[in-house]
Amino acid sequence: MEGIIKEPRLYPFSLQFSQTENSGVARFPFIVDNKILEGPSCLISARQAGDMSFKPGEQNAARIALFHSLGLDEGTVFACPQIHSRNLYVVRRGAANSGPEADGMVCAETGIFLAVTVADCLPVYLADTRTGSFALLHSGWKGTGIADRALALMSSTWGTRPEDVAAVLGPCIGAASYRVNEERAAAFGAEFGEGPLGPAAGKRDAGWYIDLKAANARILADAGVRDIAWCENDTFTDNNLGSFRREGPDFTRMLAVIGYF
Repeated sequence: MEGIIKEPRLYPFSLQFSQTENSGVARFPFIVDNKILEGPSCLISARQAGDMSFKPGEQNAARIALFHSLGLDEGTVFACPQIHSRNLYVVRRGAANSGPEADGMVCAETGIFLAVTVADCLPVYLADTRTGSFALLHSGWKGTGIADRALALMSSTWGTRPEDVAAVLGPCIGAASYRVNEERAAAFGAEFGEGPLGPAAGKRDAGWYIDLKAANARILADAGVRDIAWCENDTFTDNNLGSFRREGPDFTRMLAVIGYF
């Protein structure tokens, strides 16, 4: 594709959690050409805020407390039952705020907030600086590739151009912590190769690994996204964050949110 930039501007950052009466959250902006974007912003809840599990039709006191601490009406927050897929859909005002089974949503309206849960998987936040549309994605190893589909859906719906999109790769399990078997690493590496953050998979002395942030950075860069901020925190080693691999069956699902705060 003409105009593709395979070496985007990269902005590493670390999370800073602020404590409120009900929760701890970390906020972080989109960065475009080394400047904070005036548009949608991103946040993620701390493990101490509680488990943010979402089940349609059921109330979760931790989620409601978080929304209230942020001054949000829960009716304005849209979520979907996540299935580790590359499925996503368009959110429009007036729709039910519990969507179909999917792992991502795209929107172009202020006053609407998108939310996904993560615990080792990668939250991907996208913002179109030209049209004002935005997206939030849940990208685990099975769903890696959803970022490409989100860009395509934003393009067909609002005319989004990748060169106008800023991206944030939130906290997830780091490559040094994400050990997998050789077969999974080989398949993941064959599909996503190497990009601006390094190889998507490989071998170290301790075994095989995959890198969710590296894979998504490769996808975004190949599509033509110019500005990518990425979180250096590793959910497996950071006790402020929920981690399936560290916590086991009773792991804490964190809430990732995007919108015009």
